[in-house]
Amino acid sequence: MRAFRPFSCSVVSDLVLRLSHQPRLYNLSVFRTLLAAFLFLGTALQASDLDAELARIMHGRSGAAVVVDVNSGHVLASYHPEAAARRLARPGSAFKPFTLLALLQSGKLSATDSLVCRRNLHLGGHDLSCGHPQIGPLQAASALAYSCNDFFATFGRRLSREEFQSTFTKAGFASPSGFAADEAVGSIHPARSDEERQLQAVGEGDMEVTPMEMLAAYRGLALRRTVPRVSDAEQTVFLGLEQATSYGMSRLASVAEMKVAGKTGTARTDQGAWTNGWFAGYAPADKPEIAVVVFLERGTGTADAAPLASEIFRAWWKSRRL
Repeated sequence: MRAFRPFSCSVVSDLVLRLSHQPRLYNLSVFRTLLAAFLFLGTALQASDLDAELARIMHGRSGAAVVVDVNSGHVLASYHPEAAARRLARPGSAFKPFTLLALLQSGKLSATDSLVCRRNLHLGGHDLSCGHPQIGPLQAASALAYSCNDFFATFGRRLSREEFQSTFTKAGFASPSGFAADEAVGSIHPARSDEERQLQAVGEGDMEVTPMEMLAAYRGLALRRTVPRVSDAEQTVFLGLEQATSYGMSRLASVAEMKVAGKTGTARTDQGAWTNGWFAGYAPADKPEIAVVVFLERGTGTADAAPLASEIFRAWWKSRRL
């Protein structure tokens, strides 16, 4: 039997409109109380709809997914929230925006510095060769869009181990996100060599984060995206995240209804030959309202997590239009 739904968001809006056209029936205080109640009810219904859709989208998958309101930090929907709060894993390429931001802000890389990807990359006995199209010289934004490991490993050596630790901490990966009560906390081991710094630059070093921390970090980017004036470094990162979903390695996270910004990650594990998949991002890209994280055990970011993120973004868009 289909569940009875007493109100929809459109019904709430209609009721508020009717009340506003009959001011003599209600004093101002009563009207404000009713308005607040109806708006709260509408938000709750929207979150309930989104929670149900998230459960459907992620059904049967091992991992976690969470949606938060960028402005308030309120969790709108979650799938396996305990795993999101406590599962620690390498961030993979989802960490690259923060590497890029550190390079640009430190002056150790300019937005126009370029590199022709050499494709093959082996670090610490791991094959991290690039799988993106070969398109000629890459600059900061396009390297982020295409998630070029060669670009980030090459320029990432310019950051010291202290700068990597500072970047990790500043982004929020070493502290609870505040989205859950009992959270694990990420960590990064001080790099002892150029190779270890290169691994950290691409999110594959001795480092681990929770999905909640990843979400908080990208919410931080989304909040900065709403600021009228930001630094050139931040603008370059925002551009790279938007290009990642429009033509780059995160393009399967895009939706027709609005522009999305975000980054995938496919991170190696110490438990076996498989990888874990990540997507983290926000939408609408130019005026962020929600931030999303998807984490999949034994998956990839590009082929597995990104399409799920696309469904989540679309579900949110539809819920807000009800």
